[in-house]
Amino acid sequence: MSRGNYKYGVGIFGIGDVAQEHIKGYIRNPLTEIKALASRKKESARAARAKFNLDCEILDSYDQLLERDDINIISMCSPNFLRVDEIKKAIDARKHFFAEKPIAHTLEDLKSIKNYYEKAKYDVKTVVGFVIEYYDQFLCIKSLIEKGGIGKVYFVETDYWYELGPEWTAWTWDPGPYTKKGGGAASLISGCHAIGAMMSIGGDVEEVFCYETRGHRQDFEYAPTYASVVKFRNGAIGRTGASLEVTSPFFFNIMIHGTKGSILNDKFYTKEFFTGQEGYQTFNCSSIDIGEAYQQAFSAAIDAFIKDIDQDIDSRIRLDFGLKVHEVAFALIKSAEIGRPVKLPLL
Repeated sequence: MSRGNYKYGVGIFGIGDVAQEHIKGYIRNPLTEIKALASRKKESARAARAKFNLDCEILDSYDQLLERDDINIISMCSPNFLRVDEIKKAIDARKHFFAEKPIAHTLEDLKSIKNYYEKAKYDVKTVVGFVIEYYDQFLCIKSLIEKGGIGKVYFVETDYWYELGPEWTAWTWDPGPYTKKGGGAASLISGCHAIGAMMSIGGDVEEVFCYETRGHRQDFEYAPTYASVVKFRNGAIGRTGASLEVTSPFFFNIMIHGTKGSILNDKFYTKEFFTGQEGYQTFNCSSIDIGEAYQQAFSAAIDAFIKDIDQDIDSRIRLDFGLKVHEVAFALIKSAEIGRPVKLPLL
């Protein structure tokens, strides 16, 4: 039931690049008001407050946000190796939360989050930062599939191609994204977006087989490139991969085959809806590869999150889904290490 004109108080911890997208989303939403920014570096919080003309407090710590009675929602935009404790503390404080990914760097930490969340059983709404789900292109793809345009899906392919270079300033903390502690693995840093998109279409995963390699980058503690094949529980199959060293502009690859049609990135082919179709048609929408769509997707995800809270429903990218996506990411890591298929669940 909606709470009418009530505004939900928001606290944001970690004021870097991604936090600014969270700030924009909350500013645009009529049901939210940013009450406080907290950062280990107060100057970044003060700069953000001035940039967005916010009337809010600047706090020193995450715990101070949790202690505030006027804060209902926490956005976790801090270094991701802090995420496990942040999630548990938010659950204890009964705060709704938007957690940026990855939420865990080890399978043990992922299990710890899952067990803690399930035992608490508090009425806390959650979102994990798989905002690909809210890009216009992906919404068009999901809509076409859900309306039967390509029939029963039996193959799904998704990839995340991007070079993580020195010009990328999103993670400036120590340890950095090139380390196992600060980044974890390619499947956790960026590949999880492709895994999430794949699972949103194909469903739960039963088994994976992954290979990994190195190209021209030797500064990663883990292999920055991988490719894998996937078997879904519903009998469909797929493929997913990622690279943090590809010499190419950012590209998010999607290929889907169904019994009545196919989707190739921003194009679709379906005689179910278009009897005389002879070639692929193009979705008339912004692409996942367009930078401006990044901002739109964050706002759409935050709007869906606030709707979850206000109307007591559950987002498509809630913590339960995030746990499953991370579980597949860890299965890929394990498969590459042992050189054979890995069955799920691991949790």
